[in-house]
Amino acid sequence: MKNVTNSLNRIVPAEIAGVGSFAPYRSPFSTIAALGGRMKPASPIKAAVPSRDKVVPSLRAAIERSGLCDGMTISFHHHLRNGDAVIPMVLAELEAMGFKNLTFAPSSIPDAHDCVADYIKSGLIGKLYTSGVRGRLGKLLSSGEVDIPVVIRSHGGRARAIEEGSIKIDVAFLAAPACDCLGNINGICGPSACGSLGYAITDARNAAHVIAVTDNLVEYPLSPKISIPQYLVDQVVVVDSIGDPAKIATGAARITRNPVDLRIAQDSFRLMKAAGIIEPGFSFQMGVGGASLAAAVYLEEYMSEKGIAGSFGLGGVGGYL
Repeated sequence: MKNVTNSLNRIVPAEIAGVGSFAPYRSPFSTIAALGGRMKPASPIKAAVPSRDKVVPSLRAAIERSGLCDGMTISFHHHLRNGDAVIPMVLAELEAMGFKNLTFAPSSIPDAHDCVADYIKSGLIGKLYTSGVRGRLGKLLSSGEVDIPVVIRSHGGRARAIEEGSIKIDVAFLAAPACDCLGNINGICGPSACGSLGYAITDARNAAHVIAVTDNLVEYPLSPKISIPQYLVDQVVVVDSIGDPAKIATGAARITRNPVDLRIAQDSFRLMKAAGIIEPGFSFQMGVGGASLAAAVYLEEYMSEKGIAGSFGLGGVGGYL
């Protein structure tokens, strides 16, 4: 394995088997500066046959028509979190169809999806790109029982990696709470409404093939809002249920009871207050994680007490925000 020295004079690998090559960190924006500007690969150009209906008869039919092959990369979004039924549904179908060595690249893996560990053991999943691993999957990967490449990125890091080409998605399976026959999607309507579809937009824009999986096929055109437009979607599959939104605010997406996390949240709020940034018109960003949600509760109480109104908030956008 070839090694190089980074800016801190630490020896780091220039290549990792099964993952690829890396450049050592030098300084902020040094990579862009070396290129003479920001380089971005072109998004796939889709020249689909004109259609008035992209609905296919089954998930299997959609997979067959997508051109998915062994070794390719599949992606999902996690807005339904522990209520998501699309990841288990698709992985079970892929296993039944005999696929092997797929790269599994979801925006995150919910706490409830221990089934991913089984599909790694079976050989369906041969590489993992995600934002974190938990539960039985985390124990499996930590135990050394399986030997597959795993790359952990932040949510923003994942979006960047997709846009600049480090992650090349062959087929994206997008849980669609509301979808019309041509593939216009939003997350705010239907029995499985989950809110914003921000994570899914990057996948839809950059995947070579996009399959919308919905339990709420609506009349064309989708109204009142379209989050992902029809020209980014290749096929639509209608299933009984894509998940249970009641389980969104569970697991990592609930306020923490861990004393360490609560202390972090309290200290974070105290820092914001001491810095003098909580004032009329201020904005803030929070994630849908236990400590972040707890910090938001402290913030809410203080704003109410002082009569402070902010300008906007960025997500994770959950009920607490």
